[in-house]
Amino acid sequence: MPVQHAAVTESIRELAGSVRRHPALENDFYRHWLSGPLPYRQVEVFAREFYARTIDTTAMIALSVLHTDDLAARVERVKHLYTEYGNGDPDKAHLLLLERMLTGLLGRLRDGRYTVQELRSGTARPETRAFGDARRALFTDPDARVVQGALLAQDALAHATTVRMYEGMRNYKHLYEEEEFHSACEYFYVHICEAAKTDRAELVAAAAAVCHDEVDLAQVRRGFDGVLDLTAAYWAAVHRAMRAV
Repeated sequence: MPVQHAAVTESIRELAGSVRRHPALENDFYRHWLSGPLPYRQVEVFAREFYARTIDTTAMIALSVLHTDDLAARVERVKHLYTEYGNGDPDKAHLLLLERMLTGLLGRLRDGRYTVQELRSGTARPETRAFGDARRALFTDPDARVVQGALLAQDALAHATTVRMYEGMRNYKHLYEEEEFHSACEYFYVHICEAAKTDRAELVAAAAAVCHDEVDLAQVRRGFDGVLDLTAAYWAAVHRAMRAV
């Protein structure tokens, strides 16, 4: 059944706003991460799983370029990917900023150098690998409507997720000199600023553009809900692993 464009746009807008009430954001992991300084072993579990997830996220952005027919959406994804790789400066690639932040924090917590090799050597938990595989399936779905919903969810989560992560990092500020701490947090600052620039109206419009009836809208919801539910399950697994050490 065809639906009016204004009604579709409003439904997509409400969908994007629903992330703040979803367990992908409102969950035990974030409450634990924000509660105060955590033991070294718990932070190491978090660091290894978050690092493994972040590597996969960069791949998702690249795949999303290939799995949308909308030229404007492709351009935005390519711009995002270029930003992830430091706007052409390899030393500013976001993954390297993350490595420096996590290894620096872990080294301070255990009072000894923590190397990138140690961070990379940790095998991701089965739940993290399952999260990556399932998310990859959504971003490579042959249905462009599902991919658009997955992109909407990822972008809608971006700012709130990064802010929560940074606020938890502030629990360890006492381990650094003032300027040193803010230098270490460049990874978060870059992502907070980039996410803040995201035009929510454009995200909603891109998703609404592939919706002409209730079936289209349901497929967008499938991609959107899929990313949120996978994210919630991922954080629940990370939290359980942290509390188990």
